[in-house]
Amino acid sequence: MAHDDPRDAAAAPRGGASASTGAGPSGATGSGQPRRDRVSTTFPATPPEIASTVQASDFVAMPQLAPTPPPTGRPHFRHRSGRVATLALCIAACLLVGGMVTYALFPWPCTITVNGATVEATVRTTLDDLVENGTVNPTPGDFLAIDGSLLGEDAGFPFEAQVNGAPEKDLKRTVADGDDIQITDGTNRVEDYVEERYVIYPPVRIEGVGAVHRFASTGTRGEGLRRTGVTSGIVVDEVIDEGTPETLERANVDTDEKVIALTFDDGPWKDQTAQILDVLEENGAKATFFTVGERIAGLEDVVRRAYEGGHQICTHSWDHASGSGQGVNLDFMSDEEQRAEIEQGLAAIAEATGAEASRVVRVPGGNLSENTARILSEFATAEIGWNVDTHDWKKPGANVIMERMLKAEPGDILLMHDGGGDRSQTIEALRAALPMLREAGYRFVTIDELMSYAS
Repeated sequence: MAHDDPRDAAAAPRGGASASTGAGPSGATGSGQPRRDRVSTTFPATPPEIASTVQASDFVAMPQLAPTPPPTGRPHFRHRSGRVATLALCIAACLLVGGMVTYALFPWPCTITVNGATVEATVRTTLDDLVENGTVNPTPGDFLAIDGSLLGEDAGFPFEAQVNGAPEKDLKRTVADGDDIQITDGTNRVEDYVEERYVIYPPVRIEGVGAVHRFASTGTRGEGLRRTGVTSGIVVDEVIDEGTPETLERANVDTDEKVIALTFDDGPWKDQTAQILDVLEENGAKATFFTVGERIAGLEDVVRRAYEGGHQICTHSWDHASGSGQGVNLDFMSDEEQRAEIEQGLAAIAEATGAEASRVVRVPGGNLSENTARILSEFATAEIGWNVDTHDWKKPGANVIMERMLKAEPGDILLMHDGGGDRSQTIEALRAALPMLREAGYRFVTIDELMSYAS
């Protein structure tokens, strides 16, 4: 039995159709070959020698993917709602920007009343604009210091305004259609200031007569308010509470005890103070030294010797009220200068002795006013005068000085000097008078010791 040649079958058209004998679009002739403009689905047959060896088990089935299950639950519109919100925001932003541009480029006109007159304006017109463009012409106030003095003319508040009957502080406020505006002259503007409270020491009344001036009754401190201008630097004090007065009682020490107080002013002085300390030591005498603070520098050892020897060291001011005090009177000086005189004098003593200075003072020249007493009340318990003035500073001679010393009575305070010039006459008189007073039964005590006889 004859077999068909497989090659003949391959040459025949699929489906038994006869091959076209005409030329195709591609130029192929009718040779029985497939057209080149189509994909051929004809595959060569499996050769017999191979087909006989192929088994069904040689073919591996391709895995099949499970079908995608249909969606379940509600449909999601998240992406759609987000797009809607974004679109809405964009529209709103465009409207806002468009409104702002329209407002800036095309301000709406409005009609207002200014000081009773009808005025055409726009919704962008401010109260300031009404003054700047000359609609009204108020007079500005002035710029003042805290004491009322002029710092700048027309530099105060430019004008006062009321809108629809209500005061308006914001001068940059824009107007609205129908506003009734009243603009009047500006008011004065006072500079900014720093405020602080301060103590008012009680006023002092001086009563009585005598060499010992004690602060007897204690007053009460008052309070003041101090304002310092930021621009001008001017200081203005206001008394809030005056306080109650203090009394400085002047009296002599009335005692039968034969005690007298020797006092020396204007030292320390090179050599002279040391010589006086020698004479006092020889006679077992104690004294009180009213020192000038600026003279202590360089003579600290002398001041320390006096203090350690049992003498009382007090201040006679820092520089004897030089400068504005004219070298004699603290009351000529300002309160601040007087305080400095006492404070610095006390500090110089404390530095030299290593101990707190005595709170007993003597003012230069003995010039004690109520005002100076008020200052002293902050630092001292007593101010000391004298009963016997030897006038040794005039250099009348050692004998004259001695005779005046010998006139002392129990409880007296004697005034002499260890500084301020040549005091050789004072030293000589002291050497002669002290033994004679001792023979008369007198003892020489410090001011603090003398005041204890009066208590």
